[in-house]
Amino acid sequence: MITLKGWAGAFTAACLGITMAHVAPLLATEREEPKPQILFTNVHVFDGKSDKLTEGMSVLVEGNLIKKVSTETIDAPGATVIDGEGRTLMPGLIDAHVHLNMQFVGYGNDRGIQGAQLFTWEEIGALAYEAAREYLPAGVTTVRDLCGMSQGLRKHIDSGALKGPRIYLSGACIGQSSGHGDWRLEPEVIRQDGEKSNLELLGFTTLADGANEVLKATRNNLAGGADFTKMMAGGGVTSERDPIESVQGTAEELGAMVAATSQFGTIAAVHAYHDESVKNAIRAGVMSIEHGNLMMEPKTFQMVAEADAWIVPAMAAFADEVLEHPYYGNPDLPAYAKTAKIQKNGETWIRLAKESNVNLAFGSDVVVSTKDVWRGSRDFQITQWGRAFGNLRTLKAMTSDAGKLMALTGDMNPYPDAALGVINVGAYADIILVDGNPLEDLSLVGASPKMFGVESRPTPSVDTIPLVMKDGLIVKNTLN
Repeated sequence: MITLKGWAGAFTAACLGITMAHVAPLLATEREEPKPQILFTNVHVFDGKSDKLTEGMSVLVEGNLIKKVSTETIDAPGATVIDGEGRTLMPGLIDAHVHLNMQFVGYGNDRGIQGAQLFTWEEIGALAYEAAREYLPAGVTTVRDLCGMSQGLRKHIDSGALKGPRIYLSGACIGQSSGHGDWRLEPEVIRQDGEKSNLELLGFTTLADGANEVLKATRNNLAGGADFTKMMAGGGVTSERDPIESVQGTAEELGAMVAATSQFGTIAAVHAYHDESVKNAIRAGVMSIEHGNLMMEPKTFQMVAEADAWIVPAMAAFADEVLEHPYYGNPDLPAYAKTAKIQKNGETWIRLAKESNVNLAFGSDVVVSTKDVWRGSRDFQITQWGRAFGNLRTLKAMTSDAGKLMALTGDMNPYPDAALGVINVGAYADIILVDGNPLEDLSLVGASPKMFGVESRPTPSVDTIPLVMKDGLIVKNTLN
């Protein structure tokens, strides 16, 4: 005899059996859905590290990762095949110091970043996206934004709604009153009513005086999607009221930023030009020195090297041509004299950097520019790197070495599943094809012989890079 309880149990079991019988194949289908494959054949590979190309290679991409790299024929019957026709296959380039919200504020503005105080959010947003669109056609698949934006643009690029590179970001610039990052206009300084400036309200910059304010600003950046944070530790060029030699940020303030980032498993970076600012930052535990162009003491380079920290130099500041820039070369602005001081230290800085073998990554760091000026400056910096450090070190600074710097974001890494900047099994499929051997000729990845005085690229495209893949998706293809 079946009781009511027994009948209910049997009925439930039967229903569950029917349900699982129908659901199980669906779940299996979802699990077994094959990822799309793209097979590159007949390519010579620069893996981001080696001093020679490996010839006659095939590279299989599955989904967004590199699945196989081989000198043998790769069997992938369902793959889309791309014949590289003897081109170089290499990692997508990485620009480790950009400012997307500031890159093109040179349009309609002769006052530098301070002039952007008069811009609306629509203007800044439109120009920032136009800046982001410059990178993929030039083979740059990852950028690292060193303050001035939160994660809004990245969110829509990563979702596929907008086109652009991967973005690592540090949030708003953190700096002291009257320091680099204080881009208030004079009336905003004088009124002292506690009201924030336009650029503070837009998340460009945060003025923080004292360890507690720095701690709060750092945590707020992390809350806004920052992967690491950056503080101003010394004088800057684009800030008009601080000497370039000034020391900024106390030991306590620097320590507060490092404490907050360390608690979130990521790193802190600083803007710093001269020896004292760099030393203060390294003592505090900072892992990334942005610029460092006025470092003159071997001991300072040694401190950075021993800490296994990084320097991302602003190589454009060492160029004779930089004083032809419409902003930095304007003798009526404070930026002119500051730039001239930095320019004189180029030979010493390059020698000490090579002697110390310090960690270096490539960063363009072009702000307050128009498209022509931006392209000319960025492209010439690749030439500067090649002249200073050789083609291999330059390419590593734009690929594998820069990838190591991205990975230091640790627990806050927005792209944590694979390596960037290398052609290895399991790495992200950020790949470019190049018409020739960049180890022999950096112009193939965009290097220009001069910063100004030559015709810059008419479009964002570097035409010797006919194919660009980001995250397993082809975003540029001019082959055939």
